Amino acid sequence: MGQRDLRVGVCLLLAVGTAASVWSPAITVAAQEISARDRQSAAEAYDRGTSAYLSEDFARAAQWFETAHRLAPAAAALVQAVRSHERAGNALRAASLALQLEALYPDDRAARRAARSALEGAEGYLRVEVECDGCTLEVDGAIVSYPRFFVEAGAEHAVVASFESGNRREVVSGEAGETRSLRFDAPPPPDAPTTDEPAATAVDAEPAQTATPQASGGGGVPVAVTVTAMILTAGLGGVLIWSGVDALDGVPAYEANPTVEGLADGRAREERTNWLIAGTAVAGAATVVLMLLTDWGGGGGEATEAEVEPTVAFSPEGVMLGLRGRL
Repeated sequence: MGQRDLRVGVCLLLAVGTAASVWSPAITVAAQEISARDRQSAAEAYDRGTSAYLSEDFARAAQWFETAHRLAPAAAALVQAVRSHERAGNALRAASLALQLEALYPDDRAARRAARSALEGAEGYLRVEVECDGCTLEVDGAIVSYPRFFVEAGAEHAVVASFESGNRREVVSGEAGETRSLRFDAPPPPDAPTTDEPAATAVDAEPAQTATPQASGGGGVPVAVTVTAMILTAGLGGVLIWSGVDALDGVPAYEANPTVEGLADGRAREERTNWLIAGTAVAGAATVVLMLLTDWGGGGGEATEAEVEPTVAFSPEGVMLGLRGRL
């Protein structure tokens, strides 16, 4: 077996061994909450990364392994991403992922070994550690998934933290082997409208509030409305009396000559009378309420005690409404 065949065989054993543990129960709690669809997509990305790795297309393999880890975080995927970047000659990216690898999977032996190997070549870079709550980080326009990373030393780098309320930006630089720490706090939300106008409104409203009690008298129902209701009720009472008499007058005629037409006519008179009784009762009750609410004093400037009170009398002929006192 040649050297190339031996290397391919080793890669196959590595891929099979890591693939067996990608979706094992030992992954983090966050990965356990990933949907089945994302798990399936991550598995497909991992397979593509393995194929690219075996084809020695390490740059593409690293991209697929990083995609698999984003979809469903697992130590094996991130380990393979670090190794692929190392094989592709991208030591800067491999070192940044190594920081994430040793922080997320401190108890995984393969993860510790891969992280240690990648960090051995990080002495020539500037290390940046960012602290922020609920922010999305960008470094030189590229999004980073972990708040600890390496950048090229001896140059300025723009670090932007994006929050829901806005962005914060810092420029960081330093020499190789140094560490820079940054902290970003979310900017305050946009200022609320100034309170000048509401305060003016409140001041203007005070005279209206104090002026309300000054309106005295005239708070009851106008006398004309109540008198009209009394007239209508009296009219309904008169019609009711006529209808009742008319219904009773038809009884002797039906008894003398009981026919279908006579029966229908009697029922029609009775139904009409019943409707008039209900209507008169409703009108009478409403009139009584109006009488109780009427401003019989006329709403004058000087308040006087009421000298008028409503009266209601019931009789077999109907309901009698009236007033007792002096208007």
